[in-house]
Amino acid sequence: MKPLRLTATLAAALAAAALLTAPLAAQERLRLGHHHAVGGMIDQTANKFADLVREKTGGTVEVQIIPAAQLGQERELFDLLNNNGVDATLTSLGHMDSYYGPITVTSYPFAFRSWEHASNALRGEFGDRIKDGVAANSNAEIVGWLEVGFRDLIFRGEPITSLAGMQGVNMRSAESQTWIRMYELMGARPTPVTWGEIYLAMQTGVLQGLDSPAFAALDMKFNEVTSSLVKTNQMFAAMGIVVNQNRLARLTPEQQAAIREAGDEAGIWVNETILVPGAEVAYARMEELGMAVVEPENPEEWQAAMRPLWEELSARHPGSEELLEILLATE
Repeated sequence: MKPLRLTATLAAALAAAALLTAPLAAQERLRLGHHHAVGGMIDQTANKFADLVREKTGGTVEVQIIPAAQLGQERELFDLLNNNGVDATLTSLGHMDSYYGPITVTSYPFAFRSWEHASNALRGEFGDRIKDGVAANSNAEIVGWLEVGFRDLIFRGEPITSLAGMQGVNMRSAESQTWIRMYELMGARPTPVTWGEIYLAMQTGVLQGLDSPAFAALDMKFNEVTSSLVKTNQMFAAMGIVVNQNRLARLTPEQQAAIREAGDEAGIWVNETILVPGAEVAYARMEELGMAVVEPENPEEWQAAMRPLWEELSARHPGSEELLEILLATE
């Protein structure tokens, strides 16, 4: 009996059939929800994270991005993540305070001295302690840091450059006791409003002011409904790329490592390509758009007014004092 001779066409067909019947690499999909507009800084970071995850896992893990608060606002998304309702999100560190109280140190007014200080702290012992604390007290793991920048006071009307002028002013407060108490100590009237609702609240006069990094304010087009900014630099805004620990545990060790690497690299990418360069030009851009950008009359009075808040928060959240010591000792 003659051996079977395969034509080139038949050989190709058999090879294709073998590929179809061969086991495929397992596909995993992570749902990432965030609260910012499509095309904005947060959305760009989420997409960079997704690209890096796909690259580093060889396509075995995909990140599905659900933007623009479709699944909820910022705090709602972090709560949803903790209840296994979403796999990943990007959130301000202060929104984790109901799970890990000492993280409020990251929101202490005037605790961060400079961009370099903040970056060194988040990527050093201070940041490692926060990651460990969040992981031990919630279903979340921080896999990347975003250094959004120093928060300033932004007003619907004329700039308020002294504490005396803050008396009774309706200021947008995050849904956090830290923000509420900060504005109380300034003499203002804190009004909790979610991030996605600020534009309308400023436009209609429900709010008279808010605090935000200049770059983030431009990203959200707040310049369209405000007219002035005072460079108080009272807080450093930092965010985390956060993944649900239970979902992460269902992946292979190699996939888990790839996601952590992707989170770290996505954070570095947005810091170096968008946030730091953006901060340098944001004030000038605001002035170009017709906003007044001014300095506070007496920066020391603002700083002194906030020290009671440090003491109150440290007393309320055991472990905060040690974290604050590490932060202040960071170069």
